[in-house]
Amino acid sequence: MESRTGTNVVLNGKSYLYFAGTSYFQLHSHPDVIKAANEATQQYGIGSATTRALTGTTPLLEKIELKLASYFNTEDAVYLPSGYLSSLAGLKALDALGMYQVIFLDEGSHYSLAEGALATGRPVISFRNRDPEDLEKLMKKHLGPGQRPLIASDGLFPVMATLAPVRDYLNLAVKNDGVIWIDDAHGVGILGAHGRGTCEALGTPSDRIYLGATLSKAFGAYGGIIAGRRDFIQEVRSGSVLTGSSSPMNAAVAAGIKGLELVQQNNDLRKKLWNIARYLRDGLQHMGIPSETLFIPEMHGCIPIFSFAHRDAATMRKIHSYLMKEGIYTQYTSYKGAGSEGVLRVVVSSAHKKVEIVRLTHTLREAFRTINS
Repeated sequence: MESRTGTNVVLNGKSYLYFAGTSYFQLHSHPDVIKAANEATQQYGIGSATTRALTGTTPLLEKIELKLASYFNTEDAVYLPSGYLSSLAGLKALDALGMYQVIFLDEGSHYSLAEGALATGRPVISFRNRDPEDLEKLMKKHLGPGQRPLIASDGLFPVMATLAPVRDYLNLAVKNDGVIWIDDAHGVGILGAHGRGTCEALGTPSDRIYLGATLSKAFGAYGGIIAGRRDFIQEVRSGSVLTGSSSPMNAAVAAGIKGLELVQQNNDLRKKLWNIARYLRDGLQHMGIPSETLFIPEMHGCIPIFSFAHRDAATMRKIHSYLMKEGIYTQYTSYKGAGSEGVLRVVVSSAHKKVEIVRLTHTLREAFRTINS
């Protein structure tokens, strides 16, 4: 990529209409976010060159953590140098608090969650993706007397655009006096009446659910986030992930502050995203492409990701190449959750226009006609 991210980008010297990535509001190129990052770098430099256990806590970090607690309506929140660290830090803190003895991990979860679970040293039992019945069966088999489970899962699975059945997991957690960890990297910002993610969208508030996420997608910035009760967040702050990590770049923290403000103050961003996502969904369904991307009623959200398979990997690569030849970039991916043949994946942002959606669906129709002829 040789340009800023947006609805149009330059890849290897060629301009493309862009339907990929995770910048759901295109805030990574927003002038206010860039300005905030520049000003923070001028005032504070690149970073503090130490950890937060020493002199690495800046006014920016104090401010962003207050903003995060406000955004998620929690007692406290903590900011981490990378979203990849969120699950590791969160699971280790819950372990230190004695909240669980066995981890039950959705097999479709992100690599960072799987690695974080293994790093705790606790037993990790994988269950079938989004399958509460398999989870319940495995809990009966692997939980010993007096042991409590931690159910770990992505909130929004970003390849196939599906949501974790959080309500079913919560019922099982209550039944077994356990807790839930949700990695909601893709859900926060875009789902829920207030943009608080999958659990808000599904209406599952509970003090048994713990949340980790990132600012690197909807919020146009970078860094991991964990929000929750004060005692839990304090345990995260005192854990090895925070005390052993260099304090983050000031530009990233300042960009995160501005991105949070823009999302929190502009509900229209989510409404625009949901509307354009529905418009694309309808266009794909009109073409005959099955689209099960979930629309959650009562203004809770519409997932802006559309993935589908067609025949085999070779055919999908041909479709992908045809679109690129016509100046449209989507994704052909075999990322975790896509299956052995992979999928074609289309992502829209709130900045896309209907005329761009029409161009995509028209070109995609031509691609199918050409490949199938």
